[in-house]
Amino acid sequence: MASLRLIWYRFTYVILVTLIRPYVRFKLHYTYDKVKSHHRPYLAFSNHTTLWDFLLVGVAFRREMYYIAGEHLFRNKFLRRFVVSIAGIIIRKKGAPADDMICEMKEAIKDGANVWMSPEGARSINGESAFISPATGKLVKECAELGAGLITYRIHGGYLRRPRWGKHERMGKMWGEFVHEYSPEELKAMSVDEVNRHIKEDMYVNTFDDQKKNPTPYTGEALAEDLETILYVCPECKQMGKLHSKGEILKCECGYSVKFNQHGLFESDSGHELHLDNIASWDHWQRDFLKSNMEKYMALPKDVPIETDERQILRKVGALKSVDELGRGKFSVYCDRMEFETTEGKKYSFLLKDLKGFAFSLQMKILFTDKDGTYYEVDSEVPRSATKYMVLYRNLLGKEYY
Repeated sequence: MASLRLIWYRFTYVILVTLIRPYVRFKLHYTYDKVKSHHRPYLAFSNHTTLWDFLLVGVAFRREMYYIAGEHLFRNKFLRRFVVSIAGIIIRKKGAPADDMICEMKEAIKDGANVWMSPEGARSINGESAFISPATGKLVKECAELGAGLITYRIHGGYLRRPRWGKHERMGKMWGEFVHEYSPEELKAMSVDEVNRHIKEDMYVNTFDDQKKNPTPYTGEALAEDLETILYVCPECKQMGKLHSKGEILKCECGYSVKFNQHGLFESDSGHELHLDNIASWDHWQRDFLKSNMEKYMALPKDVPIETDERQILRKVGALKSVDELGRGKFSVYCDRMEFETTEGKKYSFLLKDLKGFAFSLQMKILFTDKDGTYYEVDSEVPRSATKYMVLYRNLLGKEYY
């Protein structure tokens, strides 16, 4: 028998989805495949492109779902009270171990609840579906043992409608696509690798492949502004952190510039050669560029940073509780550590090998957990890339970044 908590949530869920559906359809210009499940409870997996994804998936499913969401989204005390009152959120701390989230997720399934999550863990950086942890397949099989099936769903158009790096919302269509439903029996019969392969294939979306097949305009103002939070290496001069955006133009301090058009593609600007015509291709190129330079970075003297950004903010975060600012100043990554130096001269140092987790969220927040389990956040007062620090962090530790 379902718990009182789940019964209450089912009641509030129906009301909320009924109220939200017209907004999602007409205000967000979203069309979608409806999903009628044959197995309950179930896990609902989708790719992750916007902060609206929980709404975009929610309106397509008839039944209630608990939502896996990042802790950083619920620090406002009034929002936390609302979330607790409807009891439909399972909190995930990015840049920290996921043990608590997994336990709560399994308890919800045992209670008969359905659960939505995006295995990518973060909104698409470059318009292409992101890396999915190999541990996902193991989790799905463990949930299948508890009686949960799996439904996969794809969202298209969200990346260019509201890119995670974008300063302004754009106008344009989005659509949702039901892909597949797997029964608990099917999942139990598969290996972990097979489950992971199906998830990756079912949810893969490349925005720019979509645009080549069916060019769709996404209109708005200042279309390129804040692109430097995603693109951080200039393909002309090969320098890091020198790109700046204004209006529809992304320009490097070396003079190289490109225009970002309404179809999400780059055009040459002021006669410059067009090295790469879309964000995904540029992002793959810059990741490979950093990886190819690892030997040089590792050979730098230990007091010489690989990359530095000024006007940064260091905070210590307590889960759903306090957020204490430790200082403002300079954030740097070295061959063996990250370092924050405040304007008052105080230094915080974090050895890369001791970090228990490292992630990024929203547009520019860097999140990590040190060896003592303390949870930190680095934010920025100016546009700068968080992803370049993630790429450097993983490569410096000899890990792949996908």
